[in-house]
Amino acid sequence: MSDTTQPSGMASMDHTGMDNTDMHNTENGSMGEQEGVVRVSPATVQNIGVRTAEVPVEPLRRTIRTTGQFKMDERGMRTVSLKVGGWVETLHADYKGAIVKKGEPLLELYSPELVSTQEEYLLALRNARRMEGSSDAKRLVEATRRRLDHWDLTESQIEEIEARGEPTRTVTFHAPTSGEVMHKNVTEGQRIEPGRALMDIADLSTIWLIADVNQQDLPWIEEGMPVRIRLVSDPGAKQEGQVDHIYNMLDAETRTAKVRITLPGGNRRLRKPGAYATVYLEARPTEATPVVPSEAVVSNGERDVVIQALGDGRFRPRPVMTGLETGGRVQILDGLSGGEQIVTSAQFLIDSEARLEGAMSMMMGDM
Repeated sequence: MSDTTQPSGMASMDHTGMDNTDMHNTENGSMGEQEGVVRVSPATVQNIGVRTAEVPVEPLRRTIRTTGQFKMDERGMRTVSLKVGGWVETLHADYKGAIVKKGEPLLELYSPELVSTQEEYLLALRNARRMEGSSDAKRLVEATRRRLDHWDLTESQIEEIEARGEPTRTVTFHAPTSGEVMHKNVTEGQRIEPGRALMDIADLSTIWLIADVNQQDLPWIEEGMPVRIRLVSDPGAKQEGQVDHIYNMLDAETRTAKVRITLPGGNRRLRKPGAYATVYLEARPTEATPVVPSEAVVSNGERDVVIQALGDGRFRPRPVMTGLETGGRVQILDGLSGGEQIVTSAQFLIDSEARLEGAMSMMMGDM
């Protein structure tokens, strides 16, 4: 936008800075111009500093800068608990922070209930072989085998019991997923009850970056939008991602919403849970619309107007509907088509004069 200043002149000014002699509503003027037009003398235009600019039609672009914090990917958190009680004779994952792989031994449990169920299973197998063709014997084998399966013994463990022909004193339980041991709540030799949370295992293959977005910036945010990330611990590295979720709730105190970016994790990476990062959200450009400087819009709380410059010292308020705003510029969704000359400074004085002229015209019409 290029601003232009009207030519200078001399005039008698009132307390608003307007020339009472040269400013009037042209509805009552000799030229019979359209309703709502205000005429201002060149001298007054110069003295009050009226500047105008042409309205372009173009898209708005926005980059939102905010702060984010890395957190564990909640989808990769697994709590380890057993469905049977007993004593922990050996604890393989014996410290918080231990890295385990899926299927690796976590602990070995002695459980009298498990031992007796193994014995029942072996007895049922022997009876089924001796009473070949008996449906009752087969159902008993299936029932005891199903009980072992429900207690999370693996297929290979059950087959090993069958092959050995005798129960094993302790049963090994394995890691349900790969990751880092968190919140360990068990020690070697401890007696545990069924259902007790023994430890959490966090899958580190992915990590979440949770960023706060101000309420006024939410119209720019959408899932899939690109993101640039700058780490405090590695400011020179190029980090990129995209928004994969926008949380529904708004924080009532900070008036911010949270967005989530999912990134590759790993124990050796700098993207650690709890660390902070600077996040740049690259909003998609809007559709091309008329765009005006934010200060060109006059608002009384109920409506927005801009002051159109018609030339020869004539001005007219134009009601408009505003849209998104960024960088001191605002969309005009209705009221302008582009190419108009509008006032970018001193528009409040002209708008006030237009309101006064309109009120005076209505009063004169009622007399």
